[in-house]
Amino acid sequence: MPSAVNQKLDHLFRHEYGKLVSLFANKYSPHLIDTIEDAVQEALYKAARQWSFQPMPNNPSAWLYRVVNNQIIDYLRKEAKSVSYEQAVTADAISEEESRLPEEKVIVDDQLRMIFACCHPAMKPTEQLMLSLKLLCGLSVKEIARALLKQEEATKRAITRAKVKFREEVGALKVPEGGDLENRMEAVLQVIYLLFNEGYKATEGSKLMKLDLCEEAIRLAFLLTNEPSCDKGELKALISMMLFKAARFPARTDEAGNLLTLENQDRSKYDEDHIKWGWQFLHDSSKFSGSSVYQLEAAISCYYTTAETYEKTNWKAILSLYDTLVKLKPVPVVQMSRILVLSKVKGAELALKEMEGLEEVIQGNQSFLALKADLYAEIGNWSAARVHLQKAIGQALNITERRFLEKKLQSWIGK
Repeated sequence: MPSAVNQKLDHLFRHEYGKLVSLFANKYSPHLIDTIEDAVQEALYKAARQWSFQPMPNNPSAWLYRVVNNQIIDYLRKEAKSVSYEQAVTADAISEEESRLPEEKVIVDDQLRMIFACCHPAMKPTEQLMLSLKLLCGLSVKEIARALLKQEEATKRAITRAKVKFREEVGALKVPEGGDLENRMEAVLQVIYLLFNEGYKATEGSKLMKLDLCEEAIRLAFLLTNEPSCDKGELKALISMMLFKAARFPARTDEAGNLLTLENQDRSKYDEDHIKWGWQFLHDSSKFSGSSVYQLEAAISCYYTTAETYEKTNWKAILSLYDTLVKLKPVPVVQMSRILVLSKVKGAELALKEMEGLEEVIQGNQSFLALKADLYAEIGNWSAARVHLQKAIGQALNITERRFLEKKLQSWIGK
């Protein structure tokens, strides 16, 4: 199959899968979610076969919509269930000439409803994330297992359980209101945040970043801005944080795919448009009362990304932000990030002392071990530095990161 077709199909799968699933779950019923997914996957498979020897249609999205719709109707009629969905099933299946997508507003609204459905309170946070990755982002069970560092079979079972809850608990797809919206919004933002972070620093595999996950997270966040009741300070701050971090993507690896730390990145490669919009969303988020976790993280990302040089990074301002953030979000990853900044402001020895308090909670973590190695190196304790770096290498599942750590260890031999 020509590479251009492969690229187009990949684009369709990543960017149209969630749209199609959302459209038909709204058109028919959440109870048919398995049938809908099967129909979407079959349509993509049919497209791959058909477009390998003949030109793609002018509107491939509409072509897929027609094929999926007809397959669902065939299923309903075969199972004698079409009467139950009489309003959705037309007298005849959609013909080639009638092949057209619903209006853009309908597509957006349906995806918004699906985002909240995937984050239904009946599901556990991990199930919400898995279901969002499956239904909204089109990831396979294998990809989700890799992304979340889970066993494939365990992931498959978890998604099956989540789908049962989706069919039985969700009911009609809708954007919640009042207090329900506020509670559900917190879960939605958390799912988007986790999705972006997994893409920003892939847990395992050969690539440092999974840009498609980051793009999906940003896309889902922008979708939420279409709903006025969702377009609040926390959402704007989350978008800001993601844009500031995404601005650094072109500079995070060299041409050979090797990791480049913030200190060694070519800042002229940072995406200026992302930075500009990051500033705008951060400014807009400040118009809302209160200081949220996402606003603090966006401000931290802003300082990292907009510093003229690494040496001119305002470490004191970042430490002040982390001091506030760690009170609102006292989790190991935030505490560890604060310690890194603390070492820049008050020195490695004090930072090492603070790490002792995290030892039991986070021991064996690759990033923790690598940070501790760097701090030991900074105070000249090279033997301890090498021991901890070797342990970090043993925990590294991402090939790019492991290669970076191994290269660093080589440079420390003899010191």
